[in-house]
Amino acid sequence: MLESSERSGCEGCGSAQVPGLAQWHRRCPSCGLETAAFTAHIDERDGPDIDEDQRELALRPIREANFDTLLAWLKAQTGAGGGAGAQRPRLLDVGCAHGWFLEKAAADFEVFGIEPDPEVARRTMARGLPVRRGYFPDALAADERFDVIVFNDVLEHIPDVTSALRHCRERLRPNGVVVVNAPDRRGALYRIAGTMARLGMPGPFDRLWQKGLPSPHLYYFDTASLAAVAGRAGLRVTASRRLPTLLASGLYERIMCSGDVSRAKAMALTVGILPLVPALRALPSDITVWLLAEQATS
Repeated sequence: MLESSERSGCEGCGSAQVPGLAQWHRRCPSCGLETAAFTAHIDERDGPDIDEDQRELALRPIREANFDTLLAWLKAQTGAGGGAGAQRPRLLDVGCAHGWFLEKAAADFEVFGIEPDPEVARRTMARGLPVRRGYFPDALAADERFDVIVFNDVLEHIPDVTSALRHCRERLRPNGVVVVNAPDRRGALYRIAGTMARLGMPGPFDRLWQKGLPSPHLYYFDTASLAAVAGRAGLRVTASRRLPTLLASGLYERIMCSGDVSRAKAMALTVGILPLVPALRALPSDITVWLLAEQATS
C-alpha cells in the first residue's frame, strides 16, 4: 500500500503549506504546488468497481490524440526519429497502462513499459508489448538506463514525487530527458471546480482529484511548482506545451467508467457537457506536458 505522507512543508520550495478547499487538500502559497492527503491502493482495488473495458473505451480517443501531439513535439525537441538506420533512443513509459503510447512511440524509440496495476499489466502483456509489472524504479534492473522517461498521467499519483524524479535523474543516459504529462492547476475546468467547491458544491473538485478511486491524484502542478520540485531532484524544466482536455468521443464512457455513476446520470452529464467541448478549446487547457533535463553543473 502506498500512502501520501503528512507533509510539514511544500515538496517543491519547502514553504509552509496552507489549508485548501477540503480537509484533505493543501496548497503552497509560494510555488503553487497543491497536494492531497489520500491513500493509493492500486493492488487492493478498494473503492468503486472500475470497468476496465469501459475505461479503455473512455480514455482511448483523448489519450491517442494527445499522444500523437506529444510524440511529434518530443521528436522535435530531442531530434528522435532521424530516419532509416538511425539508432533509436530507449524510452521508458512509467505506468504504461494499456500500452497505447508504447505502440505509437515504437516507430521512433526502443520502447519499454512498467505498470503496477495487475489486471491492466496482464492485458497489456497479453498483446505482446514489452511491459513488466511493478513500480518505478523497483521493477527495473540496477543497470537499466533510458534516453527518455515518460510519465503520462502518472507522476501526480506517486506519493513521493521528489524521490521519483531523483530516481529518474539516476536512470537517464547522458542528455536524457523526462516527460511529464499531467493535469495543470491553471486549467479552466480545475478553476471552475474550485469555484464550485468554495460555493459548497465539492463534487466536481473531488472528481478531478479522483477522490475515492484506487489511484487518486496526490498533486496538481503548474510550471512553477513542477520546476521547484524538479530542482530538488537535480532537474530543470526546459520546455512545455498544453494538450486538449476533452473530446466529444468517449465522453459518456469516461463518465461511466468509475463505477459509481448511474447510466441516467452519466447520460445527463454527457448531454450537458457536450455543448461546452468546443468552447473549452478556447480556454486554458487542464493538461500540460513538461520536458525536464538534468541541471547544468558549474
